[in-house]
Amino acid sequence: MTEVWTLGVEELVTAIGAGELGAVEVVEAFAVRAGQVDAILNCFIALDADAARRAAARERAGRRGPLHGVPYAYKDVFVHGGVTPTVGARGVTLQFAARNTTVLDRLDEAGAIGLGSLNLDQFAYAATGVNPDFGDVRNPWDPARIAGGSSGGAAAAVAAGAVPFAIATDTGGSIRIPAALCGITGLKPTLGRIPKTGAVPLSHSQDTVGILARSARDVALVLEHVAGDDPKDPASIPAPVPAFAELGGSCEGTRLGFDRAAFDDRTTPEIAAAAKSAIEVFTGLGAELVEIDLSLLEAFDTVATVLTWAEATAVHERTFSAHLGRYAPAIRARLEVALAAHGADHVNAMRLQGRALAQLLDGPLTAADVLLVPTVAAPAATFDSLEGDAVSVSVGHLRLNRPFNLTGVPALAVPIGFDPTGLPLGLQLVARPWAEQTLLAFAAAYQAETDWHRRLPPPSGAA
Repeated sequence: MTEVWTLGVEELVTAIGAGELGAVEVVEAFAVRAGQVDAILNCFIALDADAARRAAARERAGRRGPLHGVPYAYKDVFVHGGVTPTVGARGVTLQFAARNTTVLDRLDEAGAIGLGSLNLDQFAYAATGVNPDFGDVRNPWDPARIAGGSSGGAAAAVAAGAVPFAIATDTGGSIRIPAALCGITGLKPTLGRIPKTGAVPLSHSQDTVGILARSARDVALVLEHVAGDDPKDPASIPAPVPAFAELGGSCEGTRLGFDRAAFDDRTTPEIAAAAKSAIEVFTGLGAELVEIDLSLLEAFDTVATVLTWAEATAVHERTFSAHLGRYAPAIRARLEVALAAHGADHVNAMRLQGRALAQLLDGPLTAADVLLVPTVAAPAATFDSLEGDAVSVSVGHLRLNRPFNLTGVPALAVPIGFDPTGLPLGLQLVARPWAEQTLLAFAAAYQAETDWHRRLPPPSGAA
């Protein structure tokens, strides 16, 4: 018999809609599983199973919305019900005015049921999932290894079956990095596609709210209910919201841009080989392979780094000197570098941000419809290997992802296999602004032919 917690969003919506499962039954199954998973992986900051059970009981009388009875959890950077998030830190409260988060309100209206808030790197300003205040997030495929970050708790929870989907933020790869390291699907949509109202900022011009789930179809189903303009968010854009969940099953005629050197020179041989195997699937589905040059991304990464320095400093300027000892060493080191940047650096980075988008659109995204880009250079590192090296590990992960936060284009992390030790391998698909449906349909076609996204971690990832 199939365990309820192994079902994805689409499967749960179908089963609940058909009366085969009820909201109470579903929430109970995930609440139990979440407790088991959290005991080993430390993916939650606040797991509130009792509140979820009460919400499910209220939903018992009838279907309230399209995600009726589907559990989820959210990275602890969002205000919910007037409760200020920890942002992964104790003893430091960042100034924040919002009283609620638009995305979470929309999920509540759609009938989804929150199980709690998820662990992350302190202040969402690293990419390892290491947290001295709330404990480190562990990888469900090997708890001796990192889950990545900063949305490590979200990725670990989804991968291990604690929730079928999670809501998180991505400033420089914070969704895509842990999605790749934990073997799931993670979307950073176009900047402005999903409102940021209620999310504690890190970099105002690059922060993006996104979704983690096992499959592209599950991501698409959730996106349909959280996307759309929000007058309370000045960065939100009133772009039309298509029926994301109505995905096709073909890559026919899509031009797939591939920079061979980006994989051969910057990733492990296992990731490069898995990417080439994925290309065989894409071309077998009708995609046309186009050789492109992505060397321009290196300069984009530098601009994104400087932009993040300036904007992170603005967020932390009142708390950093007053609470220096409360900042983790790796976070403190990055903010100290950021403080050395000048105002002119920020102005120049902002000026180059628009130029970078133009270069990406006029170059690689004119030659191809979808770009195939590494997400991380290697599988998840062990905690032992991070000793004294956490900053360089974070920077290495971010390097391949930040260019797409700088330019604001959509990027989707997808699992493409495992290395010989059983660790997940991934890559990211990138497209033009507002082309999430193209990315999701492309990934869904791939996932219909492969089963990497369906594989579950070994029992060590849960009780």
